[in-house]
Parts: sequence; C-alpha cells; structure tokens
Amino acid sequence: MKKNKNKAKGKRQKANLKYALLFNFYFLLFTFSSSAQVITLDSVLNIIEKNNPMLKMYDEQIRSAKDYSEMAKSWMPPKFSTGPWQTPYNDFKSGMWMFTGEQMFPNSAKQNANYKLMTGMSILETKEKSVRVNELFSAAKQNFYEWIILKKKNEILIQTDSLLSYMIGVAEVRYTYNKEKLSNIYKAQADLYELQNMELMLNGDMSMKNVELNTLMNIDKNTVLNFDTNIVVKNYELQPPDTALISATRSDVKLFDEKINLIKLQQKFEQSKRLPDFGISVSHMQTFGDMPNLYSAMAMVTLPIVPWASKEYSSAIKGLNCKSNAVNYERQSLINLTAGNLASLQAQIKSTKNQIANFENNIVPAYYKSYQSSLSAYEENTENLFIVLDGLRMYRMSKINELNQLNTLLKLQVSYEKELEIR
Repeated sequence: MKKNKNKAKGKRQKANLKYALLFNFYFLLFTFSSSAQVITLDSVLNIIEKNNPMLKMYDEQIRSAKDYSEMAKSWMPPKFSTGPWQTPYNDFKSGMWMFTGEQMFPNSAKQNANYKLMTGMSILETKEKSVRVNELFSAAKQNFYEWIILKKKNEILIQTDSLLSYMIGVAEVRYTYNKEKLSNIYKAQADLYELQNMELMLNGDMSMKNVELNTLMNIDKNTVLNFDTNIVVKNYELQPPDTALISATRSDVKLFDEKINLIKLQQKFEQSKRLPDFGISVSHMQTFGDMPNLYSAMAMVTLPIVPWASKEYSSAIKGLNCKSNAVNYERQSLINLTAGNLASLQAQIKSTKNQIANFENNIVPAYYKSYQSSLSAYEENTENLFIVLDGLRMYRMSKINELNQLNTLLKLQVSYEKELEIR
C-alpha cells in the first residue's frame, strides 16, 4: 500500500513539474514575441530598397547623369575682342580702333548625337543600380533565412531543455527511493548545462543576424526584430535553364546590352564629328581721323574631313567596334556561366530535398521512436537513464541536422534566385 502511495506521489510530482516547465516556456515565448516587432522578408526587401545608402548613391548618380546630358545642347560662348587696328607706331590718330564679335553655331546633328550618348549613361547607371539591388537582396535573404534556422534550432533546444529538466526532476524523485544512480543525474545535469550554453550561442548568432539585417535596412543597429518564420520552399529544380529567360531577367546581362548600345551611340557621336560647324565674325573699325568707319562680316566653317583631322574620329570608330565585340563576348560568357550555375544549383536542390525528405520521413521518426521506447522502458524501471539521455541527444541531433539540410536548401534557393534575380 505504501509503495502504491509513493508511486502515485511520484507521478503527481512529475506531472506538476511538467506543467510548471510548460507554463514557464510558453510564458517566456509569449513575452519575447510580444516585445519584438514581427517583420516579413518582403518588408525587409522594401525597406532596403528605400533606405539603403548605397542605392541612394546610385539614385544621385542617375540624376547627375541626366543633368550632365543637358550640357550636350549648349553652344560655344561668343568671343569679343577689341584693340587698335592698322595703327602706325608714330601716329596713333591715323589708325583705327576695332571691335570684333564671333559666334560659332554648333551642328544640331552633333548635338543630338552627344545628347543621346550622355542620356545613355544615365540608363547605364540605372542598370548598375539593379545589379546592386540584387546583391543586397540576396544578402538580406541569406541573413533572414539563417535567423529563422537559428530560431528553430533554439526552439528545439528549449524543448529538449524542458524534457531534460523534467527527466532530472523524475530522476531525483527516483533517487530518493534508491531507484536511480547519482552519476546519471549528474550526467543529465551536465547535458542540461551544455544545452543552455548552446542556447546562449544561438541567441548570440541570432542577434548578429539581426544587426546585419538592420545594417542592410539602414535602421538602428540595436533594434530587435522578430522576423516571420514562415518558410516557402520553391520547386526551382523543375525549371530547365533557359538562356532567353536569363537575358530577360538578369540586370548584369541588361547592363552589357546597355554598354553595347552606349558604344553604338558613341560611334554615332564620333561619326557626327565629320559634319562641319558654322560661325560668323563681325568687326567694326572706328577711325580717329577723317577716314570713314569700316566694318567686316565673315562667315566661318570647319572642315573636319581633311585627312589630318579625320584620323581622330576614324580611329575611334574602329576601336569602338572592337570594344563592342569584346563586351558582346563577355555577355555571352555570362549567360553561359549562369546557365551552368542554374543547372548545378538544380541538381543540388534536388539532392538536398531528397535528404530532407529522408530526415523527415525516416531518420527523425526513427530516433524519436528510439527515444520514446527507452523513456517508456525507463518509466517501467527496465532501462537506464543514461540510455534515455543518449536517445534524447540523438533525437535532438537528428532534428538539428534536418535544419542544417534545410539551411543548405535555403542557401541554394537564394543562390538560384540571385542568378535569375527573383525577388
């Protein structure tokens, strides 16, 4: 009868300890969740696009290039000169005083060619900004997903922490009835302290990822954010690499297209240098004596087609042809490399998904059943606490390894999205 009472008392103590641990766990979880702002990945990307100083720098460069393009429509300043003209050294009054004004009129075709060239530079800056946006988004996604994985690992440790605390409480009760070894209790306590150490490490890593994301968003580095932990796994391995899609989506490929277009505009500007410019020169000669006042009106034209002047733009046009070919080959190389990277990433994604499925369907359930069976045997006094601790540790490690594989999959997913600039 006394034995049954002790057994019932032990069960009540275990139940009370279990409920107390669960209450503390959910209370802490609720407190943490309510004290931190929840933010989604899309919100992070929007804030980066709006606040990141590097992107603001590109905005200023784009505006600068547009402002510079207006100078293409300017004219050369007029020239004004004055001084004595045909004046004898020994009789100043017998000479004249001349006023001369000159103005060159730019060729409108030249101006238009130069304007288009300088406008193309602003478009180039826009494409370079898109390349930088893709890089920043990729870094943000990587840090965001790593924070989620760290949080999920921490939740596993907290769960294991609660189970270990529960088991230690049960073991201590059993020890009072000489049904447990003191060495096993110490071993369980050591495992609990190691878990707490790991929790501290994970919390530190989460804070680091938080700071990195805050830096990308250009907000206060000490702002604590609780990011949305929903993970969407994409089926990118089912999409065959398409060079047309690469050309249509990648900003750096479009950047090469704009570079080629800019070279063509530069060639047209160089070709426009063959065209002449016109000008006028008007002079007035004011006499000091009895001679009548005189004037002179001259028209001017440049002759850029002469051999000694045409070498400049002719050589530039030929050099730009070679430069255009080089950029085109670089563009083709990038598309080829991207297609290879996408095929490689798809193979890795497929393999990683198979490993995750094996963890989820086989490895983790098997370790959980092993732990449950050893725990049931321990409760029936047919198993040692050390075996239960080992089973719990192996189950925890299998869950951590599953998250490591998920982290690998998310890295591959981010790399794939970076290759095709998928937001």
